[in-house]
Amino acid sequence: MRTTTTIAQMVVRLFGLVLIVLGGLFWGGRALELVNTHMLIGVLFVLALWVLSGIAAVTHQSAGLVATGFIWGIIVLALGMMQKSLMPGSAHWVIQVLHLLVGLIAMGIGERLAGGIKRSLATTV
Repeated sequence: MRTTTTIAQMVVRLFGLVLIVLGGLFWGGRALELVNTHMLIGVLFVLALWVLSGIAAVTHQSAGLVATGFIWGIIVLALGMMQKSLMPGSAHWVIQVLHLLVGLIAMGIGERLAGGIKRSLATTV
């Protein structure tokens, strides 16, 4: 479980960074041909978050944090998929900022989950 946790945590970190960079490019009107790639990486990012949530559940971490990881993943996916149609026009930047914040929070949740799992596994070895 320790290796799976480390891999999922690294996926959340690396893919999170890649998603932020791509999102910044899109916001500047560049690299728009990579939107589908951004979406695919976003799905993989959420899957890694869910893996961490699942391992956290098995290692008896906080039920609230486990549920938050699963639910927040759904929020990330839903907002990402619907983003283009939300508040089109000059106010769309609000949705873009919200999308960024939701993603950053997901990264933080992933870190908290991984930290709890690793602490739990360290005490059981």
